Amino acid sequence: MNYKISWDQSSGIISCIYQGTVSLEDKLQSVDEVCREYPLCKPFRILVNVCDLTMALSLEQQRLFGEYLASHPDLKTAKVAVLHKPDYNPNLMIDVTAFNNGYTLAEFNNIDDANIWLLKN
Repeated sequence: MNYKISWDQSSGIISCIYQGTVSLEDKLQSVDEVCREYPLCKPFRILVNVCDLTMALSLEQQRLFGEYLASHPDLKTAKVAVLHKPDYNPNLMIDVTAFNNGYTLAEFNNIDDANIWLLKN
């Protein structure tokens, strides 16, 4: 498992940090874990850190995962900030697919900006 999930009780932000090569199963498991472990945090405010992610999913798997995120009933009201390096977002296909299917998502390369956006109403 190459991800870590934590919750900042003071801000209510759930962080999911991906590192190294993450399988589709790991990504699905991380979504299930957030929904199962933090049901009282809805609507979710999630910071997804992909700065150290090595994308190993095929384009089709990325597209399917993006569609999965956008159609997941527990994530319909989620607000998601994706944090990536300034010059590279390994999650780009997932982000674009999810966003184009109605998922509330924004991309950042500065964690402070991501947190500010997540905390805005």
